Amino acid sequence: MTTTTDNSWGAFFRQGGIAIVVFIGGVTLQAMENFIASAMLPTMVRDIGGLDLFAWNTTLFIVASIVASIFAAVRPASIGPRGAYLIAAGGFGLGSLICGLAPNMVVLLVGRTVQGFGAGLIIATTLAMIRLVFPQHLWPRAMALNSMTWGVATLLGPAVGGIFAQYGLWRWAFLSIVPIAALLAVGAVAILPKHEEAPSKGSAPIPQIALVVSAILAISIASLLTGSTALASLFLLVAVLAIVLLAALERRAKIRLLPDGALSFSGPLGLLFITILLFGISVTSDVFAPLFLQRLHGLSPLWAGYMTALVAAGWTIASIISSGFTGARIRSAVIAGPIVMLVATLGIAFSLARANPDGAAAGLVLAGVFLLLLGMGIGIAFQHLSTSVLASGTAADNDRVSATLGMVQLFASGIGAAIGGVVVNAAGLPLATDAAGAETAARWLYLVFAAITALAIPFAWRVTRTTPQLRLKPAE
Repeated sequence: MTTTTDNSWGAFFRQGGIAIVVFIGGVTLQAMENFIASAMLPTMVRDIGGLDLFAWNTTLFIVASIVASIFAAVRPASIGPRGAYLIAAGGFGLGSLICGLAPNMVVLLVGRTVQGFGAGLIIATTLAMIRLVFPQHLWPRAMALNSMTWGVATLLGPAVGGIFAQYGLWRWAFLSIVPIAALLAVGAVAILPKHEEAPSKGSAPIPQIALVVSAILAISIASLLTGSTALASLFLLVAVLAIVLLAALERRAKIRLLPDGALSFSGPLGLLFITILLFGISVTSDVFAPLFLQRLHGLSPLWAGYMTALVAAGWTIASIISSGFTGARIRSAVIAGPIVMLVATLGIAFSLARANPDGAAAGLVLAGVFLLLLGMGIGIAFQHLSTSVLASGTAADNDRVSATLGMVQLFASGIGAAIGGVVVNAAGLPLATDAAGAETAARWLYLVFAAITALAIPFAWRVTRTTPQLRLKPAE
């Protein structure tokens, strides 16, 4: 007699119940605020000043998010899943309150830092929630829902932020988050266990934590150094050295920060993390799309933003389609993902990164197709890589695995933004006075990201042959 495992959307929603509400709420809160705050920043600077500190809004948010991921990995055993989520929701709510009441940019940056800590902890605890609440065969559906929520946030966030900014109500955009965060905390109390069955805790690995924080600070500073390519490259080198030292320390340390094998290219978990990192870096090329859509195609900021949202739309569509894949179809999706992304990035290099000052429809349509393909490439594979990571850890190592997964995603965003900044500066974008100069910078940018994407292809192929969760056939 054979049995089948129901991994349909119906089974997912029947199993999830209120957990799905908390899951979607946490992801939405973090995702929407990310896009809303970006859309409101110019208005906020106009009201409270601090233009010289403008870029630090994002930098401090990301650094605090990674610190929160570290906390999720090494938190005391007395703080269980429920307590961690309460701290996450509380931090996000408190940070939003500080931002909403901020009289100047310095106070606002304090609020963004606290908010970033809450956001990073929400990411880590949400990933851990998938393992705690859902059976393994439904994890791809949960990851697809995560991608879908981010996609919707990408589409709605800029518009919502723009509306708040247009009517001078940016403070209320922050203050309205406070009661929502409180409701999420109540939901977490209802569904999450107070303690873990097999917690794996010890003293905090201070040297490793210091190296991780040093690496992300170096990456963040590199992304801010728009006037000096050499100095930005130096900070990126510092980040690489910090990560190398981290790997050396982790091999010898009695108290570990990361799950076993996370920094080894010879084992399944390390291969999964490096593949996810390369995927994440590759897709950050879309950060520069609005700039070049405006400078090379003559689009308004609003339309450039929504055209860039095609990446999120492609990610969401592909995630939903592939969330029910099993067996060989998953392996094919993982291998196809970076290939599709490579084709898309090369296409962007010769369509979006091409001067089209009159905004001719043919050029815009072609660029839009490749942006959509870029999102679809990561969308068909990313959730299966992520669920394989979750399945690779033991119950006792759930926190470290989930936190490291969130940390890798945040690192990818920071590294991608820093690399992009270095490339466009080296290609002369700050000094470009005409479309030809901007076109050259854009072309170099996307060719470099295409090379990074190409690196992901052999790693994706190796992952499908070394990861047990991808090699195993589905239950029959």
